[in-house]
Amino acid sequence: MFNRTAFFWKIGVLSLVGSVAAWPMYCASVPWLDTLPAFLLFCIAPFFFSLAHNAIHAVPLWLAKFFAWAGGYWLIFTIYSFMGAVVYGLAWLLCAAAGFDWQAVGPRLSAYIRACILMILIVGSYRALVPVYRHIFVETDKVEADTTIAFLSDTHFSPLLSHWFVKNMVRRIQSVHADAILFGGDLIDAHLDFVRRDGSYTYINGLHAPLGVYAVYGNHDYFDSDVGELARLLPAVRFLADEQSPIGRNIVLTGMSDYIHYPNHAMPAVDALAFNIAVDHEPLRMAPAARQGYDLYLAGHTHGGQFFPENVVTRRMYTLCYGVRRFGRLLAVVTSGYGFWGTPFRTGPRPEIVVLHIHRT
Repeated sequence: MFNRTAFFWKIGVLSLVGSVAAWPMYCASVPWLDTLPAFLLFCIAPFFFSLAHNAIHAVPLWLAKFFAWAGGYWLIFTIYSFMGAVVYGLAWLLCAAAGFDWQAVGPRLSAYIRACILMILIVGSYRALVPVYRHIFVETDKVEADTTIAFLSDTHFSPLLSHWFVKNMVRRIQSVHADAILFGGDLIDAHLDFVRRDGSYTYINGLHAPLGVYAVYGNHDYFDSDVGELARLLPAVRFLADEQSPIGRNIVLTGMSDYIHYPNHAMPAVDALAFNIAVDHEPLRMAPAARQGYDLYLAGHTHGGQFFPENVVTRRMYTLCYGVRRFGRLLAVVTSGYGFWGTPFRTGPRPEIVVLHIHRT
């Protein structure tokens, strides 16, 4: 069985290795870092990320949020710093082999790498914190009237994404004036007790749409959480788990259970005369949905490959990691998600609300 506590401590240890490896590089261009207090910071800060997850129920709300933000930024800082340290180390080896004066080259290279990493962190933070709308137009003769649907996934309510985030998200959703609102899973980031104590979830109950607000469960909704309790906290949202719900205008929603937890659950059969929408957290059942005759398939989970080098892995894991693709007559849409996980940073697609314009032909 997967041990999440051990997983986060392992991330802390790996981050410690990367942090300590990068420390000498930074000392070359920032002399005051070559001190014991600075070295201790590079040794202690990597575990803030671990504490943000493993100590979340044992510390006050403000401290959980500090660990989450400080740990998230230090983690991504460490990842890119380690890459920089590899370049720095290779340059040292080349200078030693060629007989160049490293004392003239090292500090300057360190300063360039530091400036590059700082710029990456600034741009990545902007891309993570400023969401966009993505409009997709669908034409069909099945719907009874033109319909607008707001679809978003992976909100990950957590110490990183709490009141300010949820409040602004609700405002952005309502500004679409959608006929229906769909959530594609991972509403919370595993720790329902924190979300309950923080109270950020309450804004969701202010959402309203003529055809209703619906959601499916994602893998993080199950971790360390009671999905039944999550549904009770959000009475404005109807959760669908292997369920079909006609929402009007000859549109039928099918909400699937999370694939990671229920991999054997098959796509239900549909009425071919209706416009059928499948909402699935992981984009792993597109081909079965196409065979069953669904018209639209909506998924999230991948975050579009949130940052490099993670995106290299996710693109290989999924047939469609992000974007829109036809599978026969099925239109599949995989969103980058509205939130982020672990670190407030993106080099991949920005967070988004997908606005589906279903036009009756």
